[in-house]
Amino acid sequence: MDPAIAATLIGVLGSALVGVLAGAFHLLRSDIRRVEGKLDNLVLALARSGHLTDPQTPESPVDPSPA
Repeated sequence: MDPAIAATLIGVLGSALVGVLAGAFHLLRSDIRRVEGKLDNLVLALARSGHLTDPQTPESPVDPSPA
């Protein structure tokens, strides 16, 4: 095969691959943003309903007199 034809084919295939990867990356980024928004809404809803409170452990009484 002529080197010029081989170089052209490699260039065309390489640019097509870069285009496909760029498109996939764009779709992946938008999906991540959508999932992130849904998780934010879920966390806010749970916080408003009181389900995300930290369990409070009773503190031991402090002895006012030093030992």
